[in-house]
Amino acid sequence: MRYSARDLCIGGLFGALGVAVPVLFHAVGLGKTFLPMHLPVLVCGLLVSPLVAFAVGVITPVVSSALTGMPPLVPTAVLMTLELGTLAVTASVCYQLLRLPTVLAVAVALVATRAIGALELFALAPVMGLKANLSVYLTQSVLMCLPGLILQLTAAPLVMASINRAARSNSTLVYREMQ
Repeated sequence: MRYSARDLCIGGLFGALGVAVPVLFHAVGLGKTFLPMHLPVLVCGLLVSPLVAFAVGVITPVVSSALTGMPPLVPTAVLMTLELGTLAVTASVCYQLLRLPTVLAVAVALVATRAIGALELFALAPVMGLKANLSVYLTQSVLMCLPGLILQLTAAPLVMASINRAARSNSTLVYREMQ
């Protein structure tokens, strides 16, 4: 299977941002609340093909864990691989393939990510000797991360609008230079 150089470069850039941005957020104590690794992975998903997006989502928490110790590899980074992979691939499918508006693609990706988190809870709760309670999980998962979810719903569309605006103005400049 072939991947475009563009997708691979963008994937690498946003994967690196997915490692660097959390370090900055955690330095000021805002890591868990604002989900800093999610935002670069989400924007990457909006920009690249679904397979590259999924790869970035799966690899980023593992690389971050290996390089910075955040998140701890077991269980957090392992669980985040499925969640971030889902976030990125869902955003990519919704935006790139289904051509949904950015805000709707982001919203669908956020819901899909919470659903995967709930499935992980139900799969692992018996192994860990815990009772899985869907309503408690979803309530805590949304309330504890509400600032991060709001950040993703607002920042990702703004970043995409800026990227699209820059791409349009760049093509205009190139077109004018050729005349």
